[in-house]
Amino acid sequence: MSARMNARLDIDNDGHEQDPLVVHESRDFRSYHAFLRAARNYMEGPLVGQLHDRYERAHPTPASDWRAAQWVLDELNEFQFYCWAYRNLQRFKYHRPTLGIFATLERDRDRLERALDAAAAETLKSDPTALRLDPSLSLPEYFRYVPFHQHTGGVAGDSLAGLAYEIGRRTTVPAHADPNGIYRILFDALPQREYARVLDWGVGHGAALITWQQRQPQSECHGVDLSAPCLKVANLRARERGMRFLLSQQDLEHLDYPDAHFDLVFFNFMLHELPPAHTPALLAEAARVLKPGGLFAGHEFHLRPGDAFQNVLQRTHAWTNNETYSTPWYDTPIGEWARAAGFSKVSITPFERLNRSVRRPGKAPINANHWNLYVFEK
Repeated sequence: MSARMNARLDIDNDGHEQDPLVVHESRDFRSYHAFLRAARNYMEGPLVGQLHDRYERAHPTPASDWRAAQWVLDELNEFQFYCWAYRNLQRFKYHRPTLGIFATLERDRDRLERALDAAAAETLKSDPTALRLDPSLSLPEYFRYVPFHQHTGGVAGDSLAGLAYEIGRRTTVPAHADPNGIYRILFDALPQREYARVLDWGVGHGAALITWQQRQPQSECHGVDLSAPCLKVANLRARERGMRFLLSQQDLEHLDYPDAHFDLVFFNFMLHELPPAHTPALLAEAARVLKPGGLFAGHEFHLRPGDAFQNVLQRTHAWTNNETYSTPWYDTPIGEWARAAGFSKVSITPFERLNRSVRRPGKAPINANHWNLYVFEK
């Protein structure tokens, strides 16, 4: 059997081959998480529309400042329910005792850990540059102490944290039935040319890099992350598809790549997870490893200009979803800092393909979210 198949398949009790990372999801688990996704879609669609109607009646003159809008919204039952649901549906996703992601993974822990460790060991033995793990790496405090998205322990705090993150992404952008769709939308928006060497800046479970390789199989694909559990998932997912990635556990502020190494460094909603005190150094390091003319590009949520209602909803994510650094992110002069880091061309534009509008008969559409596309050229 080939190395690819060894990485992908295991033998069950009946002698049948199976994918070693298949999580045994009960019908109740699948139904429950389908409900969570549907509930999130309801919240960001009909509920937001109903909330805005109540807001307009309570405050006929649109607020020019989000603080004024929040005084009005705080008193509305629909807003209170929106915030409660956002907080608790996310908590239930991970922590529900029988149907949550953590409990479901725990039942398969031994088998899943063996599969991840076996695939990592095979890669380290046969192609050690394809997976570089660093147990001595000191994780930044901003990463170590914040349970982003209510993921207790973070994506590096448990050997199965990468798998929990992979499953959890099904409801990250609930309007997309295919969680890989958000990566394709980003890649469609980039200048359409060949990129010989690319870096996924915060590769996580590897799905974005897999999506890239399917589009540009000639690219040499690198992925960097602080989380060893995530990198092990990305390694196995690449192996089972016959793809070769160069994955490494590193701090994004201190990469070990040479200068002018990449044609493209891409990211997926990473900037809001970083404290602004670190952002200038992170941008400078990204610029350092890019070739002249190379791109640093990705999408990220933000505040819709002039929309106090949307600004309030967006700001609630800081406490409803543990988006700890999102509030200072909204005030970050990212374009100015990008130029100071060495980028010669800085483009920040509304990413309308991701911006979800709630249409109301006879009224202007409204939005609960807002996305920007960031493309910085060295």
